[in-house]
Amino acid sequence: MSEKQRQLKLQKIYKQKYLGLGDENTTREEWQNNVRNDTLNSLQAHSACLEYVSLSRGDLSVRDTRMHILKSMSPGYETYQQEKK
Repeated sequence: MSEKQRQLKLQKIYKQKYLGLGDENTTREEWQNNVRNDTLNSLQAHSACLEYVSLSRGDLSVRDTRMHILKSMSPGYETYQQEKK
């Protein structure tokens, strides 16, 4: 029983540290959305990664790229992109 309690405690700690971890009730879409947002957040937070993404997108400034990444993290962004097409 103590091993089970230890695993639950570790799961709780990891869930606080890694938000995209999920649990047994997490749907596939929720998990994918969490991983996507975690990735975008880490890209915009690290200057070297942000500069690389800015160069690959052909943006004129890193600020433009950061704004685009932050906009893409907002909840209604996917539907906006689909309506725009």
